[in-house]
Amino acid sequence: MLVSPKGVVLIKDFPVNPDSDSLMTEPSRWQQNHGNLLLCFVAIIVMVGGSILFYEQNLSFQKPRFPNSGSIDAVNTVAGDGGIGVVTIRITGAANDFGTMKMVIYGSESTLSSSQDSVFSSIETITGGEVTVQVPVDMLPESISIAAFHDENDDGNLNKNAVGFPSERYGFSRNARGLTGPPTWNQMVIPRPLPDTTTDVFIR
Repeated sequence: MLVSPKGVVLIKDFPVNPDSDSLMTEPSRWQQNHGNLLLCFVAIIVMVGGSILFYEQNLSFQKPRFPNSGSIDAVNTVAGDGGIGVVTIRITGAANDFGTMKMVIYGSESTLSSSQDSVFSSIETITGGEVTVQVPVDMLPESISIAAFHDENDDGNLNKNAVGFPSERYGFSRNARGLTGPPTWNQMVIPRPLPDTTTDVFIR
């Protein structure tokens, strides 16, 4: 503090030295680049995950096997008066009534690889998003599995989109669903339905 000749007190400001904790230090190389490194790490994870998903859904996916138009026999004629009894298969879940519904009933695990070896196959017109098919009981073995799909463009194939996922709705008995392909026999097998009963299959 200084006093001027006229008696005025003068105060001189002195710079205040900051504490050592408050001094700004230059960031390390890791601090400067860790954001970019984290972004690269996330990008690698996304690329690897996408590659695995693409492989499972596109390259290793085996589409469910359904009959084409040439493999449908005249098995839709049901003997109603013979006292044999029939089973009604009701398929629901179609997005619209375009195209047709393809359905196959398999009688054993060994026949899943070929729709021509199925015990029953049918192509049906869709009404109100669903179809009903009557099957004579005596045509069915003790255990069966049912596969169906909505052939919306009626080309005889279960179409897939650009990434390998089915673009047309399909379904199986027991509402079975495979992870990277069609479900196994054990996942969709059901006992032979009783006469005059209805078995539902939902496609999605």
